[in-house]
Amino acid sequence: MSSRIIRFGLVGVLSVLSCERGQPDVLDPPPPSAAACLDDPLALQNASSFTLGETFYLPLPRSAAGCPADAQWEVLSAPGGSQAKVIPTGAPQPRLTPDVAGLYTLRVAGIQDSQLLLTVVARTPSERFANHYLTPLFGLAPADDELWVANGAAYTVTKLRREKATGQYQVAQEIPVGAWPAAVVADPRLPYVLVAQRGSDTLGFVDRKRGVLQDALWVGDEPTGLALAADKQRVYVSSATGREIIVVSLDTRQVMARIPVGFDPRALALSGDGRWLYVASYRSGNRQDGPMGMRKPEDDQDVWVIDTATHQVAHTFRTLSADLRALAVSADSNELYIAATDGDTLPPQNDPTAKSFVHEALAVNIQPGAADLGKVLRRADLTRQPTALAAPFVNPAGVLVMGDTLWLSAEASDELVVLDRRTLAETMRIKVGSGPRHLVALSPSLVAVHCFQRFEVWIVDTTGKVVQTIQSTVDPRPPAVTLGERIFNRPGAGFAANHACASCHIETQNDGMVWRFGPRIWHNVRPLQLLAATTPLEWGAYVSSADNFGFQGPSSIVARPVNTQEAEGLAAFLGSLIGAPRANSHTRLDGSYTDSALRGQALFVGKLGCAGCHTPPLYTNRQYIPMGKSGEAADVPSLLGVYRHGVYLVNGRSRSLEAAVDVALRFVGASLSDVERQDLLSFLRQLTPKGAAPLGIWPDIDSNSGVAPTVEPWVAFADPIDDSGQRPSQHALDEAVRHLTLTEEPGSQVDVDVRLDTLGTRAVLTPRKRLAAGKTYRFCAVAGLHFRSGGVLEADRCNTFSVAMPAIASLQGGFTLSINLPPMGPMPPPPPLTFALDIDGEVPGGLAATLALSPTQKQRLWLRLDGQRFLMQPFALPVGPGIADAGLVTGRVTGTGDGPAGKLVTRIEGTLRLGAPGINVPGIAFVLASR
Repeated sequence: MSSRIIRFGLVGVLSVLSCERGQPDVLDPPPPSAAACLDDPLALQNASSFTLGETFYLPLPRSAAGCPADAQWEVLSAPGGSQAKVIPTGAPQPRLTPDVAGLYTLRVAGIQDSQLLLTVVARTPSERFANHYLTPLFGLAPADDELWVANGAAYTVTKLRREKATGQYQVAQEIPVGAWPAAVVADPRLPYVLVAQRGSDTLGFVDRKRGVLQDALWVGDEPTGLALAADKQRVYVSSATGREIIVVSLDTRQVMARIPVGFDPRALALSGDGRWLYVASYRSGNRQDGPMGMRKPEDDQDVWVIDTATHQVAHTFRTLSADLRALAVSADSNELYIAATDGDTLPPQNDPTAKSFVHEALAVNIQPGAADLGKVLRRADLTRQPTALAAPFVNPAGVLVMGDTLWLSAEASDELVVLDRRTLAETMRIKVGSGPRHLVALSPSLVAVHCFQRFEVWIVDTTGKVVQTIQSTVDPRPPAVTLGERIFNRPGAGFAANHACASCHIETQNDGMVWRFGPRIWHNVRPLQLLAATTPLEWGAYVSSADNFGFQGPSSIVARPVNTQEAEGLAAFLGSLIGAPRANSHTRLDGSYTDSALRGQALFVGKLGCAGCHTPPLYTNRQYIPMGKSGEAADVPSLLGVYRHGVYLVNGRSRSLEAAVDVALRFVGASLSDVERQDLLSFLRQLTPKGAAPLGIWPDIDSNSGVAPTVEPWVAFADPIDDSGQRPSQHALDEAVRHLTLTEEPGSQVDVDVRLDTLGTRAVLTPRKRLAAGKTYRFCAVAGLHFRSGGVLEADRCNTFSVAMPAIASLQGGFTLSINLPPMGPMPPPPPLTFALDIDGEVPGGLAATLALSPTQKQRLWLRLDGQRFLMQPFALPVGPGIADAGLVTGRVTGTGDGPAGKLVTRIEGTLRLGAPGINVPGIAFVLASR
């Protein structure tokens, strides 16, 4: 048993029986122990500080000799008002979904030492937020005079109630639920609202009257879409990463069936009689697969038609579109309408005549028995069709049938379009809030749309008038992250007016396609996760940091330059992305490894030597290697959450994890038995951060040279360091002190003070004495560091850095940075680029500076002097209409002058590396001269 997780107390007592006729008293045999009759508790749950809204899994009673045959967990005591019960069936382990914060005492009757104390804490959405970016796709559900809203990043659902007097909707209650609620379903005949809790792998049951999450059934990884059966006794759940549809009995709260489908199923729609369930692939990908030609027909699956009577796939529709985001069925059930994006990956994306992105509405024949079942009857390019009232209409995300009209939402361009259902001709556009997705009809004349990016519901009438705007919750995210999400999702300009960053990086993942990124460059879109921890970025490793990309991406990729605040917001958003949650369908319920995965981990680290490149705990060595598994150079990606990606390797040749593993085994020349291969796959499927997802560390590999002796190293994680006091250390600071080290190489300990930020996610070390010039130090977060979520850091996270020698002169004031670009082709060299750079003053580890990239763009940087050597943070470099990456910025002081307090630096000369897609030009000269 793990005393860290569960405290068992003595619940059985010995009774003494008096025997007749003066016989001596005889003791009954003691009841069996928890060790003999209960499985070990899940190690990555935190019973001492458990969050309200989540579900706690209890040790499973064993069917062992001497153990009670009917052993079940029960609640001995609970906080006032709680009605929570232990539910022993449905999930792999018994579960309790606390409904009130406070102390719960549970036990198994007849088993001694089985008492469990569970402390449940109500936390704000801001405290709970971790950016897995599992956003709500189907976030509205009407029922009578209620409208329920899934709040995604806030980890809550909101009940809106319509006032009879005014007809307006008002917030009635906000209810904590599991992580990342993605879809809601409500019905007047049901006493609960169903919630797909995408980050918690559960189907939630919210009591409509009490306004609490009463239960959550484990269904599998990332439940994303919901469809309520016509009899209201079953619900269909799409598992995006599980590639299956899960059928749940609402009466028994058990999984009735799991129906395998293909890649990334999300949107669901039922025929009018409930006989046919239509399931769409969110990222099926173009049939044309870059320069490699056409994908196999079996890979080009767009819609699956499930017979709800047999729970079998009856039909598969192919070659409809690339990204199918939403479905609706006509009233007569003869047509299926799809909101989708298709396109052409072969032309350069900056070709204004190319149709790289075609945002479209489709009408597909689903008339039972039709010879052309699955045929596209009508198709409308919503940006380019002759009846379009405006352009562009980017990333259709919702679709709704309203009589003779078809309504679609565009999550990137923040508008609705109304089409004639029979012709798909456009009749009206309506501007709404940020990120409109799910559409529902409130009446024959009112439509509600979920604008998920700003946590708003907009209600419009069929004339296009906005009737009401309702804020469903307060945005829990830092303001910069909120702004960055908007920049990431909004369309570009010029050639890029018809797409956004999110058009390729769908939900910040890959889109399943291979795109042309430059001359002779064809790449699989790389998933965006853990960017603050795994620089440099991109397959070509040409992006030094998310800070640089905040300026680069909007200018160079979508031709829409940003100002300083927007660039910093985009960097904050990208830096907050952490990828997969800890648990999935393959792990144990708390996210810990199964025995098979542990064997696979031993193979990965030992026999196969994979950890040499994919080094724990980041599972990348962050190196750019000249020849990777795809047969070309590549930046080594992190394998954390690799099970989610679906398309693998630089060129996207592997369309399953199994295929990618076979490529990797051939690459390293390894041979495995069938059992070993399955163990390795188990490990990779379960490879998620077992502690908290890693964020930045500083000094890092690109900032660890010439550090000023005033350095204050820090390390950051996505979850707070544990403050529950369940071990002898009673506070998060004590836990940090125990697991953070600073040593002077080769190993003498440095005395430091430790502090945490207000969220407890970043720990900063301040040496009690100035570090020694010219020495090398090693900073580590040591394995075993506990987090409030229950996770534990599984491997040391370390970095070394060297301390600068005393500077030969002081660097202060204003400078002009001049950069001499080489000639581009046969043309003569362009004139030098010049920028203003101002020294802002000293900061721990160096100097702070501001580089003016343009009148509206200023980048904050660090600078250092190591004796005569000069070092500068990589920065965004405007070149022509775009922005490149300037890295490896080093130089030497070549001019000094006298100042009031000593020598001042007046001139520095050095070189930098210019990076862009397919471009890596080192040795470009620059001069920094005082002005």
